[in-house]
Amino acid sequence: MKQSLWNLLKLVIGLGLLVYLYTLLEDPAGLWRQIVEADKWLLAAGACCYAAAVALGGYKWGLLLESAGIQVSLGRLLAYQWVAEFFNNFLPAQVGGDVMRGIALASDTHRTADVAASVLIDRFIGLMVFMVAAAFGSAAMLVWGRPDGLPFTPEQRVSVQLIALGSGGASLLLLAMLVAILSRRLKLWVERLLNRLSFLRFALPIWTKLAEAFNVYRHEYRALLLTALCSALIVLLTSVNIWLIAEAIQPNSISMLEVLTINPIIVFVGLVLPLSPGGLGVRQSAFAATFLLMGAGGELGFAVGLLQQFIGYLVSLPGGYWWVRGNARRAANHHPVQPTPSDT
Repeated sequence: MKQSLWNLLKLVIGLGLLVYLYTLLEDPAGLWRQIVEADKWLLAAGACCYAAAVALGGYKWGLLLESAGIQVSLGRLLAYQWVAEFFNNFLPAQVGGDVMRGIALASDTHRTADVAASVLIDRFIGLMVFMVAAAFGSAAMLVWGRPDGLPFTPEQRVSVQLIALGSGGASLLLLAMLVAILSRRLKLWVERLLNRLSFLRFALPIWTKLAEAFNVYRHEYRALLLTALCSALIVLLTSVNIWLIAEAIQPNSISMLEVLTINPIIVFVGLVLPLSPGGLGVRQSAFAATFLLMGAGGELGFAVGLLQQFIGYLVSLPGGYWWVRGNARRAANHHPVQPTPSDT
């Protein structure tokens, strides 16, 4: 009962954020007209990019599982990944999808620890690559200027510099953690350091758990590299998805490089602020703020955020079907949930 009330409160928070953003629009009727009249072919292309990113996420996860000695068919992996995406869009945070795909595969393979490790590493590498993308995009604009040739306002330059410093620092930190984890000597040195410094001792269990997860992949450099490359492609596909939606609503409003810079920031905001189901309201706020930062306008960002959320709902619906079907099969056979597509 308490959990249901909490989930209801989060839905109210998300809808409240949307209403608040709507009240800030200067021309709501004009914006809705742009949304209704948006290029449907470009929106369909954006949806295809979104679906391709989900499918690539399943393939990427399979690379890690295979290197750990867990053999799972691509069809089953895609089913798990789509179930995860369904929960990502309808639960308060993306970790909900990670938990669901991990539980489903663990019940299928009976290798809970190895499956949990693969999910953790998949998330870790994906986050690192997203931060690298933001650092690359922001640094490129600071060096070569905005793609449209217009100068930065003082506020925009400071904001892009902060993105470059923040994402660059996060990228270096995550890379240093990866190197330390893969090196036995460095891993032990970090453990001793965390244990000696009382104000950092709280991080020791997290570090130990992360190190244990990576232990299976200590010498699987090929799998780790391919996972990072797939993550880079996912960043590109999701960025193209956002750019196509913006082009469908208002052509030439924002460049691909600018989207590549702000996409990881939007994803990061959704992860650290799990205030509503699927980031509803939170993501639209992040879209509006980052589009405004890039000079494309907060109203356009709000519209792009709404359409991307809607596309996410549509694309993830098969995951809901496979989840319900898996529950029905479990009830009939008294077996754990094993969401599978109809023809795989």
